[in-house]
Amino acid sequence: MMQGVMSRARSLNDLLPGRSFAARDMKLSLEENGLHSCYVYPTLALFSVHTAEGDLWSRRHAVDELYAVINRYKPRNTAILPDDKGHVGIIFSWDDRDSITALHSSIISQEHSANPPLISVGISNPYPHLSDLHHGYEQAVLAVKHRFYQNDSQPIYFSSMTEYASDAEYPSVMEDELLHLLTSDSITEYGTIRKAVERFYASLTRNGPLPVNKVVDVTLQLLVSLQLRIKSAHGQPHLCSTPDITALMQLYTLEELQEAVSQALKGMGGTTYSSDCLDHKLIKKAITLMEEEFDRASLHYVADKVFITPAYLSTLFKSKMGITFIEHLTRIRISNAKKLLKQTHLKNYEVAERVGYNDSRYFSQIFKKMVGLSPSGFRDAN
Repeated sequence: MMQGVMSRARSLNDLLPGRSFAARDMKLSLEENGLHSCYVYPTLALFSVHTAEGDLWSRRHAVDELYAVINRYKPRNTAILPDDKGHVGIIFSWDDRDSITALHSSIISQEHSANPPLISVGISNPYPHLSDLHHGYEQAVLAVKHRFYQNDSQPIYFSSMTEYASDAEYPSVMEDELLHLLTSDSITEYGTIRKAVERFYASLTRNGPLPVNKVVDVTLQLLVSLQLRIKSAHGQPHLCSTPDITALMQLYTLEELQEAVSQALKGMGGTTYSSDCLDHKLIKKAITLMEEEFDRASLHYVADKVFITPAYLSTLFKSKMGITFIEHLTRIRISNAKKLLKQTHLKNYEVAERVGYNDSRYFSQIFKKMVGLSPSGFRDAN
């Protein structure tokens, strides 16, 4: 059944009005794909599986397993299809919403492993017509993401979500409190650090929950800032390893994030680590950013992105790379300019603009100094 349906509609998104097509009738689309098509106040539920593994293959396997289990326990008079974001969608009638809760409970009860995957469910508002269900899809996606703030195991209804705050002020006072704890002469208990971390995030979200990516960005800023300030306070490298962005994005609740941050901070106060630990991470992140955004990169731009001062980033390049920030950025830009001169018919001033130089004469001078040929001479020689 699954293969027959999927040969015509690869995902739920292929059937939603307002996405892959605008005018076709949703009911007809469901019928053509062999799916139930009659609903009273159609509603959409998205089931999402969260796994400990971060690789794409493990993720796809978990979604396939979830699809199979949902098909095994699916309520009557529903339509089931995965979407293109790793969820499994169920279209159902609003009056049958208790059946979705029962399905969720059935799936959880079937998990016998020591570390079963976390299954989240986001449910949209009901709509008068199937043709409105693309709005419900966006609501269900947001409800699934709200799992970050809602720790219970029940389905999350879009109608019950707290509205996200548009922005928040960085809790500098709370960072100062953590710095005081980590640099005090006495040993600070883990429980004290954890409570201070909780106060930091409570202050951050005092005007309402924030989008998860914003919380992750602030977390990185906190960890990097504290390590630099502790290093400065002690006059030597008192550092700890910082969770990378990928690891932080794999944490599914605010509770898990606070635990990870508390564990990262636990060793900062009294243990001396290699000075290369943080510096290596910062340099690597800065270089990656320079390579990806060489056309707009500057010392201040990159320093802001990695949450350190321009002066410190400049010092890192001189001490760790043996060259200045500008010298390394110039190498990246000229390398990309050479590719454009070889592979395209862009004029010299267009190449200059593409790699970040607004002054084509200055670009030509820099190019000749590094390559030994003018841009035109280099193009002719290749």
